[in-house]
Amino acid sequence: MRFPIAAALLAASLGAFAQTAPPAPPQTPSAPLSLTMRAAQRLQAGDLRGALADANAAIARDSRSSGAYALRGTIRMTAGDRPGALTDMTSAIDLAPDVKGIEIVYTNRANLHWLEGRMREASTDVERALALSPEFALALHVRARIKGDEGDLDGARVDLDRAIRNEPKMLPAYAARAAVNLQAGRLQEAISDYKTLMWSLPNDADVVASHGIVRGLLGETGPALDDLLKAGHMNRLSVSDQDRGAASSPVKRLDQYREMNPNDARAVLVRAMLSVMNDDIDRGMKEMDRAAQLDPALKADVEAVRSRMRR
Repeated sequence: MRFPIAAALLAASLGAFAQTAPPAPPQTPSAPLSLTMRAAQRLQAGDLRGALADANAAIARDSRSSGAYALRGTIRMTAGDRPGALTDMTSAIDLAPDVKGIEIVYTNRANLHWLEGRMREASTDVERALALSPEFALALHVRARIKGDEGDLDGARVDLDRAIRNEPKMLPAYAARAAVNLQAGRLQEAISDYKTLMWSLPNDADVVASHGIVRGLLGETGPALDDLLKAGHMNRLSVSDQDRGAASSPVKRLDQYREMNPNDARAVLVRAMLSVMNDDIDRGMKEMDRAAQLDPALKADVEAVRSRMRR
């Protein structure tokens, strides 16, 4: 029996856009279809252990259930088991490469490849997903991130605009578009997206830090520092310059902007704030001096920041 993969993966891949709670799962399923449906519902409810147990049971009863493999792959991806997720998604695709809904699996596998830095494999999978479903917002989002990493900022922006048009509540696409706009120097567009995210995700430290960075670039020095200090209090990682892999940190996005705008004094000043927050005091003080040298009109802002960060 070939299970409809789109239904099995609704909770994991499209659940962020659902407006109603999932129905209560059946209590005593035995058929693979019922087990897989209950696994999807448990995944949506956040019960990873129960979801994995049901997916395992479904596969034990039908080792050719592409939907069960696809769902188990999504459960494993959610739990951070990337190798297991990749194996299961590959099994699902091998069993049913063209079945309706399989574009979700191609997209999730593309995302895994992207996270591991395998850009060629990621591109192949996402293009396959879009060949099957050209307006699939999740695939457009993943392709945009790949394009952004490859320096095609205009192409990334086009894909993200399409993704948001198709799924207006897809918040990760707003975050990706804001980052693309920041890197491209489109600061007003970037702050617009970050304001949308701040409204929807006020407790997301990365969003607060990114909002602060762009405010600093736009000349709102005091409010920018307020945001950065708030973000650091919420989660130190949000203002850390540690490598976070493919999922770029706010600091890395600022550094990318600076690579393209090396003489932007406001960018130097914002980076100085972050250096001090990362306990690199000497670097921070030198960057403040450099910001004032690049733009003497910033001297008052530099001194205000220096004074606040000495407290």
